[in-house]
Amino acid sequence: MSTGTLFIRDSRTNANYEIPINRYAVRATDLQRIQAPLFNAHRADNVAHGLRVYDPGLLNTAVTASAISFSDHEHGLLLYRGYTLQQLWGSDFEEMFHLLLWGTYPTASQREELRQRLVQYMQEVPDIVRQTIFNLPKATSPLPLILAGLSAYLACIPDVIPATTNATIYQTDIKQADQIILQTVAAYAVVFGAVRSHRLGIPWQSPSLHQTYYENLFTMAGLVDPETSRPDPTRISCFRRFGNLNAEHGMALTVFSTLVTASSLTDPVSCLISAVAAAHGPLHFGATESAQSALHDIGDPKNAPAFIEEIKSGKRKLFGYGHRTYKGMDPRVRPIQSILKDLADVHQPLLKVAEAIEEAAAKDEYFSTRGLYPNADFYGNFVFTGIGFESDMIPAAMLAHRIMGIMAHWREYMVNRGKLFRPTHVYTGHAEPTSDPWPKI
Repeated sequence: MSTGTLFIRDSRTNANYEIPINRYAVRATDLQRIQAPLFNAHRADNVAHGLRVYDPGLLNTAVTASAISFSDHEHGLLLYRGYTLQQLWGSDFEEMFHLLLWGTYPTASQREELRQRLVQYMQEVPDIVRQTIFNLPKATSPLPLILAGLSAYLACIPDVIPATTNATIYQTDIKQADQIILQTVAAYAVVFGAVRSHRLGIPWQSPSLHQTYYENLFTMAGLVDPETSRPDPTRISCFRRFGNLNAEHGMALTVFSTLVTASSLTDPVSCLISAVAAAHGPLHFGATESAQSALHDIGDPKNAPAFIEEIKSGKRKLFGYGHRTYKGMDPRVRPIQSILKDLADVHQPLLKVAEAIEEAAAKDEYFSTRGLYPNADFYGNFVFTGIGFESDMIPAAMLAHRIMGIMAHWREYMVNRGKLFRPTHVYTGHAEPTSDPWPKI
């Protein structure tokens, strides 16, 4: 049963409490009823006036209620709005985005309408956004270029910032919220394309009214066939299928960062900026780049066993292995490996190194007893490099997928009128003022 009552007896006071259980969760605020006298206690421990939940890293804390996705790590199941990955394998960006954002799989006409609106908003992105990116050094990391481009876009549409217009506009006018969501997603594609074309020094190509979201993304990024000036269908298919695996993953850091920012009623462009910054860390989307770097250091499949021993001794870290959600095999890994078969013509010697690591780790008790298996980042980076992306562009390319889930959660938080995030902390410093609190001048 997912509902019931938690009976608690406090050994400090011998008091008994009944805490409601709903959907396998208890409300943290219900625990505030559990109080004890301050005798011999640290003064700071009584400030919260009740029992608190100490959960570093939010390892076992639900921060919101959502109907967007469900992950059952014990059975390797991932559902988007009730659909399995297998059911959505053939879906394109517009279909996936419609499903995640609005909760229904689109009809052909709805899909086409969404495609056209996204292209329209791409074409409406002001030129100054690209100019801002092009005026920055080509050699810099994609991260500051993307942040600069998104910030420039936000500067061009100040009316979307609630603090300067209507504080609750996105909670009370969902049509306006939907429009800004689509504009944000379109702007990200333009920024992404401008960043890659600028860094490589290739000519800018404008989005086409006749192309899909992913086709325009590739076109603007310069990932086109030199002879046809069109994206390669196989590369698009690989990117699309990986996108269906990566479109949404619950309260991953990009989404959580988005919701923390959104909780102050912030616009989706600002929230996306938060997500972009969070995504580039080596413990999130940046893990793909870090995994590539580690594989470069190993160099040859024959060095995999020695590398495994360094992992076990704590001398090295293996990015792309293990997952906070999945204690077994990440259900996205095998589909990713099937995508890689369509990129078999691309010479990727590091893929052999990765396969050697998985083979060695699978035979090692250290990994099996700890439930350490490759996650989507471990093999996913080869999809991106096989398509033609540079290693340091991978986090940004992954965001072109995850932006679907990011915007879906932003919308849901506005519709559900989510609360402002304001967690507490356990204070460990001095709880009494010093004898001389003011510095001498």
